[in-house]
Amino acid sequence: MAILAKAKGTVYASEEERIKLEVLYRQGWIEQNKKDAALRPELRIRSHFKEEKKVVKKPLSPKKPKLPKQAKIVNNMLAEGKSPRQVAKSLYENIKYISSLITKYNLPTKK
Repeated sequence: MAILAKAKGTVYASEEERIKLEVLYRQGWIEQNKKDAALRPELRIRSHFKEEKKVVKKPLSPKKPKLPKQAKIVNNMLAEGKSPRQVAKSLYENIKYISSLITKYNLPTKK
């Protein structure tokens, strides 16, 4: 006895036949949606229309991200020659928080 492919209650002769029919159904469905969208443009929200829309990506700018206020303060204090422990003590912050700012923003940076 051969193994039959079954999907949502429908029995197919084989898995290949099921896949072939699903592909044909999908192609027909997309064609019909394109016809419907030509008549009613508000239907163009389907995912298969994404390839028709030209997505323009903005070029990445080489600018460095601005430092937050707290990171600027830490940067200035480190530029003065203070250690991260001294910075944490004077700002009443945790040493881990200060060291995470240093690694995240690559402090101290030049002005």
